[in-house]
Amino acid sequence: MVTDFHFPVIKPLIIRHAEDAAFYWAQLDWTVASADVRFERVQHFNWLLTTHLNGLKVAGPTGRNISLTSLERWQKPGEAFCSVWLALQSSYTNIDDDVLKLICRHPDQLVRGAVSALAACSSDHFTKIAKHWSANNVAPAAQVIMLRAAALRNSIAVAQLDNPLPIYLQSKTSHVRAAACRACAVAGQPGNVIPLLREALSDPDLQVRAEASIALEKLGDMEAARPVLLQSVLAQATVYGGATGAIRAQASRRLQRWVRELAWLTPIGAPEARDLLALLPPRMALTFALWHGDLAHLPFVIDQLADEGVGRYAGWVWQTLTGIDLNANGLALPEPDPDPASLDPDQLITETRLDADSGHPQADQAAVRAATAASPHLVGRGKRVLLGREIDAKTALDLLENAPQAIRAMVAQMLNQAQSTVRINVRASTTEQRIAMNTLHDMFAPRAAA
Repeated sequence: MVTDFHFPVIKPLIIRHAEDAAFYWAQLDWTVASADVRFERVQHFNWLLTTHLNGLKVAGPTGRNISLTSLERWQKPGEAFCSVWLALQSSYTNIDDDVLKLICRHPDQLVRGAVSALAACSSDHFTKIAKHWSANNVAPAAQVIMLRAAALRNSIAVAQLDNPLPIYLQSKTSHVRAAACRACAVAGQPGNVIPLLREALSDPDLQVRAEASIALEKLGDMEAARPVLLQSVLAQATVYGGATGAIRAQASRRLQRWVRELAWLTPIGAPEARDLLALLPPRMALTFALWHGDLAHLPFVIDQLADEGVGRYAGWVWQTLTGIDLNANGLALPEPDPDPASLDPDQLITETRLDADSGHPQADQAAVRAATAASPHLVGRGKRVLLGREIDAKTALDLLENAPQAIRAMVAQMLNQAQSTVRINVRASTTEQRIAMNTLHDMFAPRAAA
């Protein structure tokens, strides 16, 4: 007699799957800003994450319960990602609500993980939950998750929400309005939302104003968007400067995103760019200079090399803008021998220490200044540059294949600005990225040959 066979569930092993899945999601989340991790390594992390998620899936209810317990205990976005991912695989209808209840207790910490799971899931799984979590009677956090996930997917995902975008743009909850602005940027028919986005530029909430300006920029209404985003960045810089702990981390993520968007929105040579560099915190100002890509700001970058707090980052920014490797060209200072006795234990984990750990060399400011002056091509030419040159489609695709994640993110922005057929998202699964990259290769190959 043949009976159904079920593999035994080894609980300690399933707990390990849950811990490791959350860990590898966090690794993938972190690598987006990495100056070292390349696509091949991202693929490896993605494979490890998928392996542990499948281990949880095979464990059935035990895997789901352990994942929920981990989410409740640790309250981290990696655990939220795992729980939402498992909920999407489950045939049980109540599991979605159980996960959502936990996320709604700590939305500031957990929404990012849930958005990531929904942005990366299959179309069938997204459709399964889209209307339920975006309905009028659900918690605002659920609507935020669905709107932001749809914005990361495409116009088809936006169309699967339970309401048209104008409903969310007029929500009483500012977080929902801000998330709706993001979704508007990928809406298939933006004509009916542009007037509402323009109204949102005067919204009482800072986040809504900023997201409305970014959405309008992506929809081509740049003149209306730029001054509002500029003021939003300056206001958020003040919030960031006065924040601490988890609030500061969230303020930092938001400010960095807005700064990158503003850098793309600001024309090369615009006078307000130089003023902005002086008004932003040094690290954010360096990020603006990098994403703006104007070599006229190299003197500012060089000035930051002497700042102990951002000097290593400034060196990497100079190197990335110019394409001149600091170590290979003798422009880096010798690394001091570590002296644990001299380290302040209260300062071990700071942004400066993280730079050092990521491998950025300490640039020799005098040598860098001299090298810049001796290189005629390192002069602002009114064009956006990366690695010392304007980036064409072939070079952009080569960088997507071979460059570290931090540079791939900038290249993806360039390609998304240049064409609207294929969107590159360096946070997407590596399978999705490979499909998009192959499609772009096919699109641009004839142009490169010509």
